[in-house]
Amino acid sequence: MRPLKFCKTEESVCFVALHYQPGRFDSRKTWAQVGKRLGIAPRRRSFPLLRRAAAVAVGIILITAGILYLTTEGGDTFIAKQDRTQFTLPDDSRIEMQKGAILAYDKHFDKDERRVTIQGEIAFAVARDEAKPFIVSTPAAQIEVLGTEFTVRADDDETRLSVASGIVRFTPYDPVIPLLCTAGMTVYYNAEPGIINVSSPGSEMEINSKTRSFTFNNMGLGEIVMVLSRFYNVQIELPDSESHLTFSSSFTKGSINEIINIINFTLDTHITIIPPR
Repeated sequence: MRPLKFCKTEESVCFVALHYQPGRFDSRKTWAQVGKRLGIAPRRRSFPLLRRAAAVAVGIILITAGILYLTTEGGDTFIAKQDRTQFTLPDDSRIEMQKGAILAYDKHFDKDERRVTIQGEIAFAVARDEAKPFIVSTPAAQIEVLGTEFTVRADDDETRLSVASGIVRFTPYDPVIPLLCTAGMTVYYNAEPGIINVSSPGSEMEINSKTRSFTFNNMGLGEIVMVLSRFYNVQIELPDSESHLTFSSSFTKGSINEIINIINFTLDTHITIIPPR
């Protein structure tokens, strides 16, 4: 195979460097601008050499900025080479990556939704867009937001979420229990033992899907009923006037009827299980 030759590589590198904004890169605009500068008429999927040349140029710039940038026809991947590496995504969401963190998104990003896949520790400041939810996929869970600030740390089995502002929906893959998390809340999920720990100022909850156990410490009944309803796949009715009450206890391998009876007896509440139709 003959080596690739770029007669104007130096000129394209200078052009990209001149128009590069720290922490931001729009691949589609860059390809068009480089082609215009080199006098190449734009055609759909017609200049692989130019694309590679521009990718080399941008790669040099991003490595200098602390990011290893890889691109394919399927999307883009960024790998942080140092701590606190900052970057801006095409939708203007800001991220700060710790060393070794990886973030990838496909070519459909910011069309119908904004989905990224990550490993490592990354802090997000998501640009609000109610029409396009921002979804972070980790090996063990999915996090969905509309506009907020949060930090995710993830590897193959563990995902840790810390919410700075806004509302985040955290959904582990097993058990599938959507958890609404607000400012000040943290969620730790370990997929191997199936343990979810949710904590906020003054309250805490732990769910163990393997041992089928629950620990509630000063948790609101609204959150408890939602978790029990999803875990046992039953419909539970909680009077609005009782949703603000808090409850503390532990249960292991108890039936849903036993748990509801204990809560009602302890707090003198009126929670009921609605029979399936």
